[in-house]
Amino acid sequence: MRNEGARVAVEFDGGEVGLLSMRWLRLACECDICGDTASGKRWLTPADVPADVRASAVEISPAGDMDVTWQDGHVSRFAAGFLAAHVGSAGAPRFQPQLWSSDLSGRLGRFVFDAVIEDDEALFLSLRALRDHGIAMLTGVPAEPEATLRVAGRYGPVRETSYGKVFDLISRPDARVAGETARAQIPHTDEPFRYSPPGFIFFHAVRTGAGSGGTSLMVDGFQVAEQMRRTRPHLFDLLTRYGVTFHREHAGEVFFSAEAHVISLDASGAVTGIRFNDRCLAPQAGSIENIDRLIEALAQLTRLICDPQNQFQHQLQPGEVLVFDNQRVLHGRTAFDPTLAVRHLRSCNLDRDGVHSTFRTLARRFAPQEAEPVLYQGAIL
Repeated sequence: MRNEGARVAVEFDGGEVGLLSMRWLRLACECDICGDTASGKRWLTPADVPADVRASAVEISPAGDMDVTWQDGHVSRFAAGFLAAHVGSAGAPRFQPQLWSSDLSGRLGRFVFDAVIEDDEALFLSLRALRDHGIAMLTGVPAEPEATLRVAGRYGPVRETSYGKVFDLISRPDARVAGETARAQIPHTDEPFRYSPPGFIFFHAVRTGAGSGGTSLMVDGFQVAEQMRRTRPHLFDLLTRYGVTFHREHAGEVFFSAEAHVISLDASGAVTGIRFNDRCLAPQAGSIENIDRLIEALAQLTRLICDPQNQFQHQLQPGEVLVFDNQRVLHGRTAFDPTLAVRHLRSCNLDRDGVHSTFRTLARRFAPQEAEPVLYQGAIL
């Protein structure tokens, strides 16, 4: 360990040597005086740490911690593991999702309802599958309405919307939304007209009339986005840079409208979220040239979504639940004949930060190394 003024060089047992910024190090102090950032009981602010902050002494304690005495007399202690995790870091590690297409069946995580309800480790394993593929299946779920919120609540707080906490999807002649019709629906994300669309969706099958149609069609939006990036990069670029307007109005009740990117990227260019529903596209505004190019980009995305090679198909059975990331996985269905059987699904929404919080909390117990990486954070405006 060497004090180099604005930097400190740290050598670890394996011989690795890395540099840390003195200003960063001072701001990272979480002693009783400075407070800690995780709890929010934090008293040191960035403005309290001057650009020329320096240490008067840096020592290694018998326990292997690094003790820093600052020029104003304040003392900070840093654990070796904490320093090792941050030396030379270009940023927090980022989780890499596993992409899929029509081949999902063999990799789809399936979990038994009773285990997920009663055992935290089983719940964690289902959350890990949800993190990896953006979708998981629960089986053996009672085909009764009360079971919907019971299982969804294990994953995080249920979001109440203008449709309530739970929405019953049953075909009816006076349908208020497309989900209450028997018509085919191309895969889409729900409610892109909200500034913050639902993070995760639970589809609980109560009655399905298996064999009469209504097959679920699921598409990995991240896989489709990467396919578009490879084959039509100029169209991919349009959907990451230009706002598209989505809307929904029920006269006298609600009028939602949001302009957002169809494909969201992080600072490194990785896809972090998808927002697309052809049935909610408002008439777009802009120059003729830009509008025509944007519509072609949306048309190409639609073609990829409708390509059977990109669709995982599954006929939901009573007692099954599909839980999926609504800002990654697009869902649709084939048409069905409502005169042959009643198709009844119960749907509820969870915010993504609540589900990710549950995952990280359980990861601390069952797989600590998986708690820290940054998870893809969804669709943004």
